[in-house]
Amino acid sequence: MQLSKPLNERLPDGYALLYVDGTSEPVGAATGPVAAVLSGLAAPRPDGFAFPVGTLQGSLDAALARLLAAGLCPPPRGEAIGVRAGRDGAELARIDRAAAEPLGLLVRKVCLVGHVAGGTGRVWLARRGMGQRTAPGLLDTTVAGGVPAGATPEETLREEAREEASLARERLRAARPVARLDRVAPGPDGLSREDLLVWELAMTPDERPMPQDDEIAGFEPWPLPDLARALVTAEDFKPGAAIVLRNALGRWGGAHGG
Repeated sequence: MQLSKPLNERLPDGYALLYVDGTSEPVGAATGPVAAVLSGLAAPRPDGFAFPVGTLQGSLDAALARLLAAGLCPPPRGEAIGVRAGRDGAELARIDRAAAEPLGLLVRKVCLVGHVAGGTGRVWLARRGMGQRTAPGLLDTTVAGGVPAGATPEETLREEAREEASLARERLRAARPVARLDRVAPGPDGLSREDLLVWELAMTPDERPMPQDDEIAGFEPWPLPDLARALVTAEDFKPGAAIVLRNALGRWGGAHGG
């Protein structure tokens, strides 16, 4: 498992840290316009702002309403994520996932890399539907999805694998956890932070993932040499998927052949 540096060591210029009283690690980070919206909801501190722990849920609900009114947040997604101080911190409150980037909140995600080993080594990549709000038309790992508040990563992986790739729960028993990666980068709505929990699934040559909803347009079997070349620029890949797939190629080395 890869260790993550503290957010304050990776914070881009122009962001202030967001804390909850009593926590040593920040829960997020915000730009100046977003911080202005938080006036009266979070108290200033030398390196940012702190929400009161006793009224945290109410403060976050009010922050979301203000962000939406100010046009600083995309429309609600109807899916809540847990607000945590640090990637292994306890869930302190919940907020709609649309607020993740404006508030720089950490989004925990599951990723499954389905691969076929041997001389014809390849990876099944998902092509995201063009109607998706995020990364339309880009390539993703075989299965990927955010972990909703109150759910475990394992539960989320099983549900996403069924919906996106028609992989049954029994088939997922063969998947093995292989990495934990992270990503911090400016996004279109603020700061994008991802805690990427990665599994691998060895697939047989005759297996083919099949989408069950319109989130995924289809699946493409990519030979490893082609994948390695495409990841040099990764222009056609969802950013988090590029990190996961580069890590997989580095871990495999020449073991897959191809």
